[in-house]
Amino acid sequence: MTESNRQQYILQALVDHKGEADPETVRLPLRNSKVLPVIEVPLGLPLLNADSFRIAPQLEEHPDRALVRASPESDEAQRIVAQLVRNAHRKAADLKENLLEEGGQTQPGVITRAGKLINANTRCVLLRELQREGKGPAGTLRVAVLPAGITDQELLELEMVLQQQVELKDKYQLVGELMMIQRLFNEGFTDEQIARVLRTKGKDVRESREILALMHRARQLLRDPLPLTAFEVATSDRDRRQNWSELLRDVKAIDNRESHRAGDLHIKRWLIAYFTKASSVHKLRLAVDDWVERDGLVDMLEDHQDLNFIVSDPEGVGSKDDPIRVPPPTTGGTQPLAPPQRDGSDDDLGLDLLGEEPEDPEPVATGQVDAILDFVLAANKAGDEIIDLPNGAAMTGTEALDTVGRGVVAALDSVRRRRQAGGRLNRPIAELERARNALKTALESLDEVGDDPGFTAQWKRVAMTASQVEEVLDQLQAKLAQHSPNARVGGAG
Repeated sequence: MTESNRQQYILQALVDHKGEADPETVRLPLRNSKVLPVIEVPLGLPLLNADSFRIAPQLEEHPDRALVRASPESDEAQRIVAQLVRNAHRKAADLKENLLEEGGQTQPGVITRAGKLINANTRCVLLRELQREGKGPAGTLRVAVLPAGITDQELLELEMVLQQQVELKDKYQLVGELMMIQRLFNEGFTDEQIARVLRTKGKDVRESREILALMHRARQLLRDPLPLTAFEVATSDRDRRQNWSELLRDVKAIDNRESHRAGDLHIKRWLIAYFTKASSVHKLRLAVDDWVERDGLVDMLEDHQDLNFIVSDPEGVGSKDDPIRVPPPTTGGTQPLAPPQRDGSDDDLGLDLLGEEPEDPEPVATGQVDAILDFVLAANKAGDEIIDLPNGAAMTGTEALDTVGRGVVAALDSVRRRRQAGGRLNRPIAELERARNALKTALESLDEVGDDPGFTAQWKRVAMTASQVEEVLDQLQAKLAQHSPNARVGGAG
């Protein structure tokens, strides 16, 4: 359907609407709460909104984003937008079932006089799916028609309001919300104006733009920059926002107190925890200072027979000659992700808040941290696919991530214990008591599984770990002999 045909159909439907005895209308938060006519249009008529805030993060990293931006009304662009709309809604399956049960929409969408949907994009896509499946409750879409002459700013503000009031509410994920706020700011809205619509505070809107800039800074630190949507890890929306808010606070402090490179190193260490098993707020709060090196993660990897190459040869991990082979990341199971190309100025993506990177007086060594982070990201990308390791072993990305994740959790637990131990004079005794209790628990666990045939293959690992414990005890014995000649480990002294 051509643009002219869309406009003519909508204009005629508006004329018919005026002649109805009891025409449907809806009041929208537009121009002091305007009442708009509601009409029905064929499902094939509306243009899906390529500018929708909901799909902005996914479109930004789509390999055909330039095509969509150049010709959003083309059939190919509309196909891409439909796929992004479908995938971006986390409750699409529930909404589709609801549409089927209810016989269609319960609330009208919103459309311009040129036929562009401002909201109800997901409902339109799902109703089209139902129609193709022969289950369509209706071949039409109910839409409220916006007045002629509506401005781009009014459309942006209207979508910002309507996204909080949709059926089977699926609030924008964090990255989508941050990009929405940045775009509104770029279009001339102040932080306070955006805050009023979102029912929050101006300082929170400012922080949102700073978090988006921090995400860009984080992704630029990586060997292969991640898409922004990769930061949507499996935590609640509230926890995800809290995590990034606290990281922003910490990085600002480190940048000011130490250096920009020190802030970058803190981000990298934090990302190791974020992308493994420690993305909850209470665990990420422990990912501070040099926890990766100090609290046992590097030691755990050094002792692992398959993964010790990560820290023993950190320069090789992720390089072009790296023997680790993982499948390329894909989107929708079809095309590989491409890094976003910035078609406009940096402030379109919130990069204006990054500022100029200051020069630091001294470089910060990050080899092992970089290597661990590179491997964690490679394992994330691989998922259930096999990773070939340098020693000839192989494991799935999920298995590798679980293994590193256990080390991360143990290291963060060590940070927590250090904090709980209090002052440095109390800490040695507290740590020894915990180690003794942990060994007793290990003995009890071995008693439980000792005769289980399924555990037979693990005895070799138990022996290796026990040998490592003995080495630590020897070091403790030497330390005691140095400071207290009459004392000995395991004796009465």
